[in-house]
Amino acid sequence: MSMPRVVLTIGGSDSGGGAGIQADIKTFSALGLHGPSVITAATAQNTLGMQKAFGLDPGAVAMQLKSVLSDFNVACAKTGMLFSAEIVSVVAEIIEEFKVPLVVDPVIEAEAGGRLFRPEAVEALKEELIPIARVITPNIFEARTLTGIEVSDMGSARLAAQRLMEMGAEAVVVKGGHLDCTDLVLDRGDLHTLLGKRAKGGNHGVGCTYSAALTAFLAEGCSLKDAASRAKIFAAESVARSMDVGHGVSPVDQAGAIREDAYRFRAISQVEDAAGMIIDEAGMRSLMPGNGIDLGMAIPGATSVDDVVSCLVRGGGLSGRARFGRDCGSARAILAAMKLDPERRAAASLGLKGLSPKSCDGLGLSCAGLIRREEGRMPSALSDLGYVPDVIFDEEEPAAWLFASTASEAALMAIKISKLAGNGKI
Repeated sequence: MSMPRVVLTIGGSDSGGGAGIQADIKTFSALGLHGPSVITAATAQNTLGMQKAFGLDPGAVAMQLKSVLSDFNVACAKTGMLFSAEIVSVVAEIIEEFKVPLVVDPVIEAEAGGRLFRPEAVEALKEELIPIARVITPNIFEARTLTGIEVSDMGSARLAAQRLMEMGAEAVVVKGGHLDCTDLVLDRGDLHTLLGKRAKGGNHGVGCTYSAALTAFLAEGCSLKDAASRAKIFAAESVARSMDVGHGVSPVDQAGAIREDAYRFRAISQVEDAAGMIIDEAGMRSLMPGNGIDLGMAIPGATSVDDVVSCLVRGGGLSGRARFGRDCGSARAILAAMKLDPERRAAASLGLKGLSPKSCDGLGLSCAGLIRREEGRMPSALSDLGYVPDVIFDEEEPAAWLFASTASEAALMAIKISKLAGNGKI
């Protein structure tokens, strides 16, 4: 097993957990790297803004930094909030001593509001840290503060990038998130523009996430252009999966893609296990519609059939493997149900004539009839009801739909009904 690469973050702590070193470490972890940290300041901060920053003693910063660099083989480091000129000087001296490739994210103000950098620290940043940077990653406002150039398009972004390179940086990425989401990359004279689209979602911590991802990809050997392109995609996906917490700007979710993969794996496992339960129950065969039981389950937050895994269960077993993306009855039924109850993420069809609210009373299940429509009758029926019952039965066809939180629960409901039907109680 190969050892994971080590990337270091040097910056401030966000008590709200959305930005700063918290965002950096989550990014490193999501990308499979180990991320030690050197804290320069603690902030009283949340999704509504930054109330106050408390800088650490420069000696404490120096001790942390030497402790990490004397032990770990750090492939790349990044700086964020450095708070004061004294801390900038200490960091620059030690980074240069250990010759660690450095990404400088010139964090001057918090994205949620509030200044994080003392005015005198800007000059120290320009004179001591930028000259040793492999790359600096300002947004348009930070570029203006550092260069005096108002960045409003790619032309002015290039001028600002050239000015920063004149200060000593090897390369510059001017982030265009406050313009049209086009980034400018200037690397030792090579110019690139990276197009992008504005992702919908909360963006608290997106700047830190981008620079941390850039650092990670550089540590893994990517060229600056490729690292910037991958970091841009990673940051956009983190915004799209932002977490709705707090009362202000939602923080981005760096682990969202990993979590979604886990949800998908669990959903497939659940559906396949539930299908096995149905196949093993001999009494279920009499309740199978002609084309089999349509069994499905969605991942949390599902919005399309691509988020629903389903299969057809027949007497002899599965008709093909469970898979995502089937535009089938169970997928449509689940998506309709989740609009009313997000926890009702599973459904199964049964071929059972005679199931009614009265017969369901003995099962302890809520039940309703399906109001037939020419198209989209399941969404219409649920919309008319205003809630999701355990069972919806079709009065014109020998069919019923079972709704549950998981595929296993739906299978257990089906088996319970089959046993009662086998005893003549339905």
